[in-house]
Amino acid sequence: MKRAFKVVKCVIRAILAVVCVLLLVYNAYVLIARYAFGEGMPTVFGYSGAAVISGSMDDDSGDDIEIGDFVITKSQTDYAVGDVITFYEPSLEGYVTHRIISADESGFTTKGDANNVQDGSTVAQDDIVGKVVAVIKGGGSAIEFMRSPTGLLVIVAAVAVIWIATDIISNLLSGKKDEKEQL
Repeated sequence: MKRAFKVVKCVIRAILAVVCVLLLVYNAYVLIARYAFGEGMPTVFGYSGAAVISGSMDDDSGDDIEIGDFVITKSQTDYAVGDVITFYEPSLEGYVTHRIISADESGFTTKGDANNVQDGSTVAQDDIVGKVVAVIKGGGSAIEFMRSPTGLLVIVAAVAVIWIATDIISNLLSGKKDEKEQL
């Protein structure tokens, strides 16, 4: 039993270490891409993600994108009418996720599913980050929480508790074995 727990303890610690290293590397990459290279929405292997902060795509159809969701986009060479895309909107100085409703040689016309009117400007191909390929319901709220000071504290505390708990359980198992040997 003790040997099995040692293996489990090593596996848990290895997973925690790998996750922490991956998060550190990813965050370093994002910071460098944003501030050194001016990429507003860095991509990894063509994928990017964003938390949804407005209800412009929430049309109550059931498969809509709501405030607090997390969208994953994939850059593509071609986009078509009906695709939901994330793009840079200069007038807002930020990124928008809307559906393409028409296309011509000058670019794409977009509209939020919950909006009554189309967007005021045409979206150029170069302004598109990518097509939405997945929506994680509520994932944006979770990520925004983890980015906050409170969220970071919760993550660090959880890792510390798991790390310490494996030590305590290991010591308890060692103590029981020592007691049996003394009898």
